[in-house]
Formats: sequence, structure tokens, C-alpha cells
Amino acid sequence: MNIISAHFLPGTNKLLGNKYLLLECLGDGSHGWVWRAERLTDGVIVAVKVPKDLTKEDRHLTEGKELLNIERHPNIVQITDMGRIPPENEWFFIEMEYFPSQSLAQKLEQRAKQFGNTFERLFHIYNQTLEAVDFLAGLPTPVSHGDIKPHNILVGTNDLVKLTDFGSSALPEEIYVRTRENGGTVLYAAPEFSDSVSRKGSFKDLLVGDIYSLGVLLYQLLTGQLPHDTPAQVRRHSPFKKPSEINSNIHPDIELFILRCLEKNPSWRFQDIPSLRATFDSAMHKQQQSSGYFMAVTPTGPSGDWSTSVINALDAKDYIKAAKIAEAEYSQSHDCAALLQQLNALYRANRLFEFEKVLDRESQNLMLAGVDVKAIRLLAIKVFLSLRKVDRAKILVAEARGFDGESLELDFLSASIFGLEANFYAAREILEKINRVSPSKPQVLSRLIQVCEQMRDYTAAAGYLRYTLRIVQDSPELNAKRQRYQEMGLVESH
Repeated sequence: MNIISAHFLPGTNKLLGNKYLLLECLGDGSHGWVWRAERLTDGVIVAVKVPKDLTKEDRHLTEGKELLNIERHPNIVQITDMGRIPPENEWFFIEMEYFPSQSLAQKLEQRAKQFGNTFERLFHIYNQTLEAVDFLAGLPTPVSHGDIKPHNILVGTNDLVKLTDFGSSALPEEIYVRTRENGGTVLYAAPEFSDSVSRKGSFKDLLVGDIYSLGVLLYQLLTGQLPHDTPAQVRRHSPFKKPSEINSNIHPDIELFILRCLEKNPSWRFQDIPSLRATFDSAMHKQQQSSGYFMAVTPTGPSGDWSTSVINALDAKDYIKAAKIAEAEYSQSHDCAALLQQLNALYRANRLFEFEKVLDRESQNLMLAGVDVKAIRLLAIKVFLSLRKVDRAKILVAEARGFDGESLELDFLSASIFGLEANFYAAREILEKINRVSPSKPQVLSRLIQVCEQMRDYTAAAGYLRYTLRIVQDSPELNAKRQRYQEMGLVESH
């Protein structure tokens, strides 16, 4: 039977619209399913990811859209199509190549069955992961994966590796990106991206975050453990055992390589993949020439603390529970990381007035610099804009510029403030500046369309609409606007 509404669940031998015959469920997670499916147009077997939350806008459901139609790479799972499934256009889909495999996380659970018992095999897997990251970084518009961990590394026949799951991938200077909720993800994240709020920045910022994750990955491959057990430890960059303290067979040069990747200060890590690979190749050669060739690893799982419980609650979308856990921790420790997670949970729960109450109570503790306070300020600006408390938002923008410096996100929020004040000329000026510095961002272009409409500059609005539709072709809202503009004679009919 066809899946025609959210009341139906995908199942074996069901038709998904008029596009796929579902054959086998490969994965069932909290956010979506992955199915092996037959594409009805040509009978090709593909993998299809189907998000469970159909209420989200398409732009929040897309994963790896920037990788559509790029050159194939042997270590990247190819993404071939995505959008709403016809004819009902209700379910969203992401079509990928079907790659018979297990995740590296599943493989690592089989160490007792001799998986990964040699440096040679683990280095072969790691090297292919580096090939994938290097390829993404070398695209005409470079891409940062943003979620490098064993769960997103597929291992097939003869240990062929493919990097998958681009739900956290980001282009340079994204204004807003997906939130990060999964606790496992945070344990592989760089400290500067471990707040579960957002991941954004220049490509260099994003890449050195990926490089930190590559350090965590090799640490785990060679020791069977993670550097940190909890999100709070990651955020603080708490002291951790050197790899050789766990596996004495690790060569000093390999250890130095891992520790450089795991530097807390991003500027102290490798700054690009070629320099990282040159250092790794040299260290790998020394490791393979040394004695102690066979691994001596006893895998252990991470323990948990309050931050683990918060992340698990966020992942389950139990935002009130997450807020209460973080509030209890903050009342005991006065750790700004806990306050950030409390406010983050209240923001996601749309408890905006409660957010404001907590913020006012702790205002004296927020008049300082720091990554957690910086994230709190940005959340607070968004809350006050939602509450139409423009004056408070303006004060926080000024504080953020003073403490944290300039950023495109602050510019975007300033444009929102001008829009609420009906100062559309100033809003347009800022948005056009952002578009020059970081072009082709749908959120910025959509806001430019709105501002130009408010200014009655329909010619400019139509121009921005045409440009936006070349980037976002499957937006019902934009297509409806195009229809209205066609009726007004501002946009040509196809």
C-alpha cells in the first residue's frame, strides 16, 4: 500500500509515493529511517533516508544538499536526490547510493572477534576517512562534515570506507545551522562546537573543528576509549589520559599527532588537511616499523554526568526535563555551561518568558566574555526579538559586539531589529552587505525579498526571488510567491 499520510509508517514491500518500493529497513533512529529501496523509474537499488518529523520546513530536513551532483568520490556516500515524495508531497526523502556495510561503531564492538587488532588495518580505515574530509574541503565551495564519528563511517567489503550522514555539514559562514542534540556526537566535537546550540563560522573555523574530531576518532581507534566521557568534560577540555597511557604500543609520533589534533585552542591544531596528512603519514610509517605491532586494547564505554542526561533529554525532545536537570546543576556548581543548557532547553521548548526570567536573575553573571556567555547572549537576542522587545535586543547586540566582536550572525540579528522598527532601508543595507560577504544564503535572500516588498521595490524583490529559486527550488512558500509575481507580471512564466 502507498504511504499517503503521516498516519502510515514505512514498511517492507510498501510503496513510498510513486517513487520507491521499500525492501529492508537499514536503520530506525529517533529522527528518521533509512531503507534499502528499489527506485521505481529504473529498478536501481538505493538507500533512502526518511525523516520522521514532517512538520519541519524542507530547509531543516535537507542533508548534504551541497553534495548533490558533485563528482563521485570512493570514500563519500553519493547523494543523488532529495525533496518531497510525489504525488502527495508529504514525506521528505534523501536518496543515496546503497553501500552494503556496517558502521565503524558496529565494527569496533567486534574487537573481541579480531576486528582492528593491527595498526595497519586501523590506519587503512583512518586514511580513507582523511581522503573523504580532504575531498570535501577541496570542493569549489568547501564543505565541513561536522559530525565525524564511527557511527557515520561505513566499512564495506575489503574495508572500503565511505563517510556518510551530512546532517551537520555546513558551508562557510552559515548564518544559522542545525542544532546538535545527539550526546554521542558531542563527545567527538571540538570544545568550541560542543554547546549543542549551533555550529557556524568561517570554513577554517569549521575545518579545525573537524580536525579535532579526527583526533578523537584516532584516539578511540588506538585505545578503545574516548578522551572525555561527558559533554561537560568536552566543553571544559578536562585533562585526559595520553593515548600511550592506555596502549603502550603507540609510537610517540602518533601520540603527538593525536594530541595536536586535540588541542583546546583551535589555532594550535593542524590548520588544513594536507599538513595534517603529511604529519600523519610520517608518524604512521614510524608506528608500522616499530615493535608492538599488534594492538592491546580493552574497549570501555563513556560514563555519564548531568550533561549526558541533558543531551539525552534534548535528543528525546523532552526540553522541560533537560531544563530542570541543567537548572539543578547550575544551582550547585554555578557553571555557565549548565546555565547555557538550561536556557537552550527553554528556548527550544518556546518557554520564552521563563527564559527571560532566568536571564534577568543571572544578569550579573553574564557581563563577561567566554564561549558559554557568548552563546547565551545570542540566544537571548533571538528570544527578545520573538517577544518584540526590541530595546532589550539592541542592548544585547551592543554588548555582544563589545565582548565577542563582529560577526555575520550579529549583523543578521541587527537587520531583524531594524525590520521590527520598520527601518527597512537600514535592514536592506545590512542584508545586502551580508549577501556580498557570504552570498547565496537562502535565509538572507528570503529576508531581502521581504524587506524589498516592504519598501515597495518589487523589481528588486523579484530579482532576489528569481535568484533564491535557483538555490531553493522546492519551497512551497517561494513557489507560491513566484505565482503571485507572475500574475503581477514581475516574473516570467515558465
